[in-house]
Amino acid sequence: MKRLFLPIAVAALCGLPEAAATSADYAQALLTLKPNDAQVEQVVPRAEYFATKDSGKAINPAWHYVRIPYTLLGRCREADKMPLYVDELKVHAYLVFAVGGKDSEKLIMLDKEITYVNIPLTPKPGESENKNVQAAVFISPSDAARICGAGTSKVDKVDLAGKLAAVAVEFKFKGADCVKPDTEVDVLVNKKMKNRLKAGWWKKEDKNGIGVQLRAISETPFAPFYAPTFPATSPMYGTADAPASYSPTGSGDSTGYTPSSAKEPAATPDTPADSEVQTGSSKKNKKRRNK
Repeated sequence: MKRLFLPIAVAALCGLPEAAATSADYAQALLTLKPNDAQVEQVVPRAEYFATKDSGKAINPAWHYVRIPYTLLGRCREADKMPLYVDELKVHAYLVFAVGGKDSEKLIMLDKEITYVNIPLTPKPGESENKNVQAAVFISPSDAARICGAGTSKVDKVDLAGKLAAVAVEFKFKGADCVKPDTEVDVLVNKKMKNRLKAGWWKKEDKNGIGVQLRAISETPFAPFYAPTFPATSPMYGTADAPASYSPTGSGDSTGYTPSSAKEPAATPDTPADSEVQTGSSKKNKKRRNK
């Protein structure tokens, strides 16, 4: 009897992978962020590994971050297969902050595209799903201070709570938009912004910049602690993009948006610095020829 049951058990085990596939061939994402849940949270790096007797006296300003919950669906070409993972999903987040007084209130928009990999799914017939996925974007302490402006006098008093006005998210799978049809991709956090943030506000081009940027968790001190709250990013540590350089606030439209990619313009060949370099090298060449 044992010889009879062994081949049957092996055949059953070998047949299991046919019902499940490792990766999804198609994916859809649904933003589940609610206005009341959209908030800026704070987290402070710990000194567990480098603690000293004076660690408690060290200046340790908080990082700020916003969670972006969404539902992810995946399916395979073959109807009888159920994917276990979405190999890669690009999440492009847009955040608008309203800063300043009532008479001089300014809107600042930051944006960041993050690549998440190996996002697990619960296998189900027809379409696997994960209803509890979270993306997140982070703001460094210095950038948070720049957003708050000159009114901030102490690093430990920088707080973006209450300044988040709106959030929008774009999802891409294999280079194509994969937002579930007939679903919203933006959330109006501050209802007072309804008249100022028109449809498609996140596609508005930048008018002036203050040089701040959003970051993935891989670009923060919390990179090793992403799991299990967030999926892994690519790259898992560091950044794939060149960081934005800081530039002071311009004199542009006070209602203009500020994307995270704002950079100072590169020097042109006509700038004095470049002219001096060219002049100096030409003098050296003349001397060599005279010799």
